[in-house]
Amino acid sequence: MSANVRMTTYVSVISDKTVEDGTLLMQRLKKNGTVRAILDFSHQKEASANRLIAFLGNIIRIYYPNANTYQDYDVGKNSDALNQFLLLGFGSSGKELAQGYDISATGTETLGGQDTTKLVLVPKTASVKEKLAKIEMWIPANSAYPIQQEFYEPPPSGNYRIVTYSEMNLKPAIKGKQLDFKPPAGATKSS
Repeated sequence: MSANVRMTTYVSVISDKTVEDGTLLMQRLKKNGTVRAILDFSHQKEASANRLIAFLGNIIRIYYPNANTYQDYDVGKNSDALNQFLLLGFGSSGKELAQGYDISATGTETLGGQDTTKLVLVPKTASVKEKLAKIEMWIPANSAYPIQQEFYEPPPSGNYRIVTYSEMNLKPAIKGKQLDFKPPAGATKSS
């Protein structure tokens, strides 16, 4: 899938809200079910916020174009949880979601001019609950895919992240290794 993305991140302790606009390109590989995705925030108004985040199986690569540097994070045994998180609403079946979350519908809302059903997902496993208290998703009446997701950290943090999707394409043309992000020549790896 591909989409334009607006991500709003709120950090409670400093009462800071950051809004970033970017694009998302994501694919679930048929051969092993892993997810490849690129979240591109490389055109922000504040140049220091420019970055590209690539999800490459067990590796998350963050590239900072202004500094021409990148960092790799090995998620190792957590790659299944990361895949589940990335596919939340985009490729996870209802059965798969019900295995990992208690799901409830909390009513209907109009969001972005669309009638939606609001779902609340509460993680079932303790390890996920340590990082994520709940997720809210807004699913349009004419679609099975969310147009907005809100992720809440456990109390008492008060932190949350809202991701809004627009211009969604569920079958974009993805060519070859387009999602195997390799930093440009001369980029340096930082630790």
